[in-house]
Amino acid sequence: MRRSGWITWLTVVLVIVLVYALLLVLAGSLAGSLFDLLGFGPPASIDTPQVRDYLRLPFMVLGSVMAGWSLLMLLIVRGPLKEGAPWAARFLLLAVALWFVMDTGMSLVLGFPTHALFNVPFALALGIPLLALRRRGPS
Repeated sequence: MRRSGWITWLTVVLVIVLVYALLLVLAGSLAGSLFDLLGFGPPASIDTPQVRDYLRLPFMVLGSVMAGWSLLMLLIVRGPLKEGAPWAARFLLLAVALWFVMDTGMSLVLGFPTHALFNVPFALALGIPLLALRRRGPS
């Protein structure tokens, strides 16, 4: 794939992540329903309206962090990476690798393998183009 194709790929993936992050903040109960469908909701033994109300806070905090993270990545992709800055792909790849190792490792240690698997498509969708762009360099 050409450099412009990888840039477009990354742009689309990051816009999807940004929209998802904004949904976590702006539609917390909708996000809770999505988390339930993916098997991440509270166990039945503690699934009460009070727990659901409390879980809106971590969903919104998570969404806020993801929105900032994905926007920054999007700006780097559409700016320095697109222009061929030699540091851009390496820095983004390191950030994705750190997130993946920590989030996936923590999920596995805490006994949530479904969440660990949920990370894989995102890591691949971001990592493959960043590796390709890092190897290719500016052109």
